[in-house]
Amino acid sequence: MKLYLSLLCSMLFVLPGEAQNRKELDNRSMEVKKLQTMEVAFITKELNLTPDEAQKFWPVFNQYRNELKSIAKNQTLNDQLEKQQKMLDVRKRYREDFTKVVDQERANKVFGAETEFRNLVRREFQKREAERANFDRRK
Repeated sequence: MKLYLSLLCSMLFVLPGEAQNRKELDNRSMEVKKLQTMEVAFITKELNLTPDEAQKFWPVFNQYRNELKSIAKNQTLNDQLEKQQKMLDVRKRYREDFTKVVDQERANKVFGAETEFRNLVRREFQKREAERANFDRRK
C-alpha cells in the first residue's frame, strides 16, 4: 500500500511538470515554424521569386541552411576563423547553385535578405524584451 501511495504521489508531482515541459516545447516549436514561414515569405518577396522559382529555390536554400547549421554545431571546429571560412565556402558554393534557379543579381541578394530578416527578428525580440522589462518595473 505504501508503494502504491508513493507511486501515486510521485505521478502527481512529475506529470504536471512533464506536461508543462511538453507544452513549452510545443509552443517553441510553433514559434520556430512561424518564424520559418515568415522567413520564407520575406526572402521570397525580397528576391521577387515566381511560384516556379520558389518551388526550385527553397529545397536548395534548405540544404544550404542545413550545411551552415552543421558547421555551426561542429564541436571539433574550435578555431572561429576556420569555422567562418567553412561557412564562407558553403555560401560561395550555394551562390552558384542559386544562380541555377535565379539570375546572378538575385542569387547575390539571398545572403543580404537572409541577414536582413535575422536583423528584423533580432530587433523585434529586443523591442519586446524592453517592453517586458518596462512592464515588470511598473508592477
